Order: sequence, then C-alpha cells, then structure tokens
Amino acid sequence: MQILRPLGGLLGGAIFITSVTAAHADDISVGYALISPTATADQTDLLSVVIQHDFPAQITTVGDAIHQLLERSGYRLAFGAVADPDLPILLDLPLPMVHRKLHQIRLRTALQTLAGEAWVLVEDPVNRLISFDLRERRPAQQQAAEAKGV
Repeated sequence: MQILRPLGGLLGGAIFITSVTAAHADDISVGYALISPTATADQTDLLSVVIQHDFPAQITTVGDAIHQLLERSGYRLAFGAVADPDLPILLDLPLPMVHRKLHQIRLRTALQTLAGEAWVLVEDPVNRLISFDLRERRPAQQQAAEAKGV
C-alpha cells in the first residue's frame, strides 16, 4: 500500500513522499527495500549449497575427498551397520585427477560425482549423515552381502 502526501514544493511544484507498509508482519525495511528475514535455500537444505573446492595434494582417495567436503557442511559419513558393507571399496579408490577441482557445483552433486555412477548417495537429514549404496550388486557381491546379513 502506498500513501502519497503532497508537501509544499520548491519552485511551486509538489513533492510526494512515498511510504510503503509491510506486506507481512515479519518483513523489515532495509533502506528502500523490504525483505523477509527467512532462511535461504542453502541454509535449509545443507547439501544444496554451491561449493568451489580444490583438493590439496595430500587428499589422495575418494574417502579423503568426501571427508574434506563434509567438514563444514554439518553432515558426517555414516559407518558400520548403517552403511553399505562395500562402502570401504569406494572410500579406498584413488581420487581421479578430473575430480581434484570441483567448481560451482552443489555439495550433493559433488558427493555423487566423487562416488560415480555405480553408487547412490543416501541422505539421513535427521541425523545429518550421508552414505553410499551400490546401485546394483553383482552376484558375488550379493552373496557376500547376504552372508554378512545385509
């Protein structure tokens, strides 16, 4: 809603002052703009943040890279009974040269990229855990997983 009030003008003209009332009770005025003080998408979906990361030389495995990306995200990598029993295979793989620089990519996509197409990113937002499951098990892997009780 705009309220226009004429004031005595300079040089015989009229000057109008415009005031804007907030559309919502929580809106705040900053300069000439009205903003809603709400969380950004990155703040509500922590894995959707856009990152730019260059891995240092001491990061040599996919596991090292995943841990480094998760350091400040609020998420951790799940282990033990809640993780795929073949997860150590992924974590021990050498970090490909093409993955050493991840620029302008969402954290979720970066994690999936590091894992590759054979793995599916699994998210637990309640406990802020991530893990990876094999997309498809080969017969030998299936038998080994069944023997382990998975």
